[in-house]
Formats: sequence, C-alpha cells, structure tokens
Amino acid sequence: MKSQSGFIIYWILSILVMGLIFLFSSFPPPMELSFLFAGKPIHLLAYGVLASLIYFAREKSRALFHPIFIPFLIAFLYGISDEIHQHFVPGREADVFDALANALGAFVFPLGIHAKKYGWMIKSPNKNR
Repeated sequence: MKSQSGFIIYWILSILVMGLIFLFSSFPPPMELSFLFAGKPIHLLAYGVLASLIYFAREKSRALFHPIFIPFLIAFLYGISDEIHQHFVPGREADVFDALANALGAFVFPLGIHAKKYGWMIKSPNKNR
C-alpha cells in the first residue's frame, strides 16, 4: 500500500509542476529573462524536475516500462505542447531553443538519478593512495 501512495503522490506533484509550467508560460516573461538564452536554465530545471517526478512515480508503480525514456518522453511532449501554447500568448513565442532546453533537462535529470541509484557514475579515484 505504501508503494501505491508514493505513486499517487509523485503523480500529483507531476501534475502540479505541469500546472505551474502552464501558469508561468501564460504570461509574458519578466524583462530580465526576455533576452536570448536567459531563461534556458529555468527550462532545464523545470522539465528536469518534471521528468524526475515522473521517474519516481514510475519507480513506485514498479512498472516495466523504461525508467528513463518514458519520463523523458512525457516531459518532452509536454514541453512541445507548452511551446505551442506560448505561440498564442501575447508577449511570448514558441522557441526551438526552449524546446531543446526542455528536452535536455527532461533527459539529464532522470538519467542522473538513475545513474546515481544504480552506480553508473564514474568512480572517483581512491584518495588514500
């Protein structure tokens, strides 16, 4: 039962993050973020967090689908839909570089979590030598 509640909590958090992304992209960006590449770290972070939450939801459900690809795909497709949404918001535009930042965050965050959890990281040199 505990696994089921974790699954529900992570999906609720994922949906909340999706809602926040939609809300923030429904208004023109602040002036300090309106120049080229200024908001890319925000895109990386937002979609990285979203894909990570989906990764944890998948883990709690013990689903057999791919642990990195499916969270990436869901977050990436949501990012594409958000870029389309922004096309219709005054003061915003659909941006290929934003979509790339979304995709990068959606891929790297779950990959890093998975690598850390299952030991895929490069081992640091032994400091005792």
